[in-house]
Amino acid sequence: MLTRGYFIGEIVDALTDIGVQVSTRGRLGLLELNRYAEDFFKTVLNDLLSLSLRNLNQDRVNAPGLDLADDVAGVAFQITADKSSAKVNDMLRKLSASQVSKYGTIYMLVISGKQGSYSLDKKQCAKANFKEKNIWDMDDLCKLCMDLPLETLHRLYTYVRAEVTKVKIDLEIPDSDGIYPTNISDYIEALPKPQFSKSRLFNSHLKKAGYEEKRASTLATLQKFSNDLSKLPRMTREFFVVMIERRERDERRRLGEDAHIKINFDALERIASRHPDLKGELRLLQNYDFASFDEATDFDQSSHWILKIPGVSSDYLVELVKFAETNNVSLSKALVSLDFGQF
Repeated sequence: MLTRGYFIGEIVDALTDIGVQVSTRGRLGLLELNRYAEDFFKTVLNDLLSLSLRNLNQDRVNAPGLDLADDVAGVAFQITADKSSAKVNDMLRKLSASQVSKYGTIYMLVISGKQGSYSLDKKQCAKANFKEKNIWDMDDLCKLCMDLPLETLHRLYTYVRAEVTKVKIDLEIPDSDGIYPTNISDYIEALPKPQFSKSRLFNSHLKKAGYEEKRASTLATLQKFSNDLSKLPRMTREFFVVMIERRERDERRRLGEDAHIKINFDALERIASRHPDLKGELRLLQNYDFASFDEATDFDQSSHWILKIPGVSSDYLVELVKFAETNNVSLSKALVSLDFGQF
């Protein structure tokens, strides 16, 4: 069971990592923060302080002085990577009379870490009721985590865990050729490289089962099957294998009915009860013609999902599974990794 300490530790580590990254950028003179970083800290601050901050730059790019504000609470922030006294004084100087009137409490959040002390313009500070204690950094945010209610802490942990990678990517520094350390290919699932034999073994199995099929045709069917499988996400291919492995084992069928592989839908819902997107997996399999739904005609009967290979008769998958199980061939290796080398 996850505890308060775990949530706080994960949040603190994430915020600290961002602070270090921004500090590195600052030493290189890269002090501009993008809109995504502002929105990230908007959500973090809203949870930490029970505010409803909005991004002022939505209305006007680089709004003078301030970035985030809660009009009802009268609280506003500037989010910056520049920790210098000059930056604070510049922010105070740019505040308009209407902003000072509207926002009684103004903070500066220095993501890169604040200085030990500041030389602030007393006149500008008095105008905005601003004090040095209103300059915050990541340490101040981390301290605020300590007293959060568990529900809020969990919500903040979930948000930070989901978003921190995006923030860190947005803050990356390109090399001399303009290439960033992380690119989209790092987060896109790589396609496996299909592998095939000459399909002699599986073709021989089919002939014993009554198929009059040339080896070249068997190979072509497996190649098309592999190509169709490659259109599915890996997790969906894995789910397809699980459905096959948990299939109904009653091989009896009505006269004239093709053999097929099916799984009881009620059983599947319970087997995959912890799956975050069962319906999504089934939609994908159905849309790509790997499964069809056989609805029960009687109220006391279960519906079933019928599994198949797109474009061929339902009993072809039956024979493929029989071959794999008889010859101790891994279905995952074939249907997930697309390695049909043992066929």
